[in-house]
Amino acid sequence: MVQQSLIEYIQRLLQQGYDAGTIRTTLLNAGYSSYDVDSALRLAGASVHKPVNTRLLVIVFLVLLVLSAGVLVVLKVVQPEPVVLSFSVNLFSTEVSAGQNVVVNIDIKNPSGRKTDGLIDFVVKGSAGRIASITSGFSLAAQTSVPASIPLPASAGPGAYTIEVTVSYGGKTSSQSVSFEVVEKAAEAALPSEALKEEAVEEARELQKTCPSGCNDLNFCTNDACVEGECVNSPITPCCGNNQCEAGESASTCALDCSERPISTDEIIASAKDMAVSNLPKAIDACNSMAQRALIDGCLSSVAEASGNKEPCAQVVDSDIRDGCYIPFAYKNDFSVCEQITNKYMKNSCLSLAEISKTQPQG
Repeated sequence: MVQQSLIEYIQRLLQQGYDAGTIRTTLLNAGYSSYDVDSALRLAGASVHKPVNTRLLVIVFLVLLVLSAGVLVVLKVVQPEPVVLSFSVNLFSTEVSAGQNVVVNIDIKNPSGRKTDGLIDFVVKGSAGRIASITSGFSLAAQTSVPASIPLPASAGPGAYTIEVTVSYGGKTSSQSVSFEVVEKAAEAALPSEALKEEAVEEARELQKTCPSGCNDLNFCTNDACVEGECVNSPITPCCGNNQCEAGESASTCALDCSERPISTDEIIASAKDMAVSNLPKAIDACNSMAQRALIDGCLSSVAEASGNKEPCAQVVDSDIRDGCYIPFAYKNDFSVCEQITNKYMKNSCLSLAEISKTQPQG
C-alpha cells in the first residue's frame, strides 16, 4: 500500500508548480520503486508519463523512412508510363480530281509498346466548309500505318482543300492538317461492261476470303490469322512478355521476362536505336530479344529509321508495319522499296512518286 505521506508530499510539489515527470525522476533517484511512485502520482491526481525512449523513436522513424522510399521505388517501377502516340500524315498525291478518292496514309508510333486502340477521323474541308469525312479504327503495340481512301463529291470545284486528321485514344486527341488541290478531271476511256462485271465478281470472291472485322484477339500470346474467311488464334509458347521466364527463354532471348531486373520495352528500343548507326546487326538482335512479334516489328522499324537503312524492314512480319517502315525511304527518293509494299494504295503512291521524280530536273 502506498504511503499517505508520499501522496501528500507529491501533492505539495504539484501545488508548487513542479511537473509530474520531474517529481517522478526525483523520487526514483531517492530510492522509491517505480510502482510506488506511479501509484502515488495517480492518487495525487497527476498524470503519469513514462519517459520516451528517444533512440527507439529515431530507429522507428528511420525504418518508416526506408519503407516509404521502397514503396515509392516499387510504385515507380510497377506503374506503367502513360501511352502517348505520335503520328504523321502523308498524302499519296497533292492533286485529285472531283469524284475521285483522295488517298492518305497515317503512320502511328507508340513508344510505350502497350496495346492501344483508337479512332482516326478524316474531315475534308474546302472554301465552302466540310465536303467529306470518314472514320477508321486502329490497333497497335509499337507502330502501324493506316491508309485511308476518302471519296470526293463530283460537285467539288477546283481549288485548295485541307484534310483534318484527328487521332483519338484513351481519352486523348491529337490533330494535324494537310493540304491538296482539286483539279479538272481528265477524260477517261470507259471500260467495257463485261470487263466491269468480271472485275466485280473477282472483288466479291476476294472479299469472301477476308475477315472484315479483323482477327486480333488482343492477346499477344497468340498468332492471329484469317484463313479462308475464318479467324484462327494459335497459342504462342513460350510467350515473351507475359512476366514468366518459361522453358526456352533466357535473358538473351527474352530480356523482358528473364532479366535480373525489370527492363521495359522502351529501354530495349532506345538501346537498339542508339546502336543502329554503328552496329546494325547488334541493334536487330536487341529488337529480336523482345520475342513479342508486335514489339519486334515496331523496334525494327525504329532501327531502320534511326540508321537510314531499309534492311531491317525486310524482317518485319506485320504487313502494315512493314509498309510503314518502307514508305519513308520512297519519300527520300529510294523507289526500290515500291515492290516490297503490299498495301495497294501505298504502293500506287510509291510508284507515282517514282514517275514524278523522273520528270523533275536533276539537281
